[in-house]
Amino acid sequence: MSTEPSCLLDTGVVIACLRGLAEVTSLLSHLVEKGPLAVSAITVLEVWQGAKEREIKATRAFFDGVRVIAFDQSLAEKAGLLVQQLRRSGITISLPDASIAATALRLGIPILTTNRKHFAPVPHLQVWDLKDKLSEHLEEKPSSH
Repeated sequence: MSTEPSCLLDTGVVIACLRGLAEVTSLLSHLVEKGPLAVSAITVLEVWQGAKEREIKATRAFFDGVRVIAFDQSLAEKAGLLVQQLRRSGITISLPDASIAATALRLGIPILTTNRKHFAPVPHLQVWDLKDKLSEHLEEKPSSH
């Protein structure tokens, strides 16, 4: 197994896992075999802002099990320039999405997301749609019949 992250998880994917969706958990277990999973510190912020009291323990455990990528000055610059570049093309991207995309670009890894359209306009970013990856994963798994 590689020590480099295999992919960056977007906030929607983390929430799907925390909600206990078995197929998402299974997919993430499969992906971690290729290398650790990573999240941006921005994703951590987004998840925590909506966490309920009863979810605190599971949320902490989840983030303890992935590599959290700090959001630093160089990522802030990369994200800001990305927003600017897309804006010149008439495309609007939110600051959190630009920050998460910049993290994946810096690491040179794909982003796994529930919101492909948020990231599709980002040049050079490999975007994995959760539904597509789930379909592929289910096709790969041997049938239990």
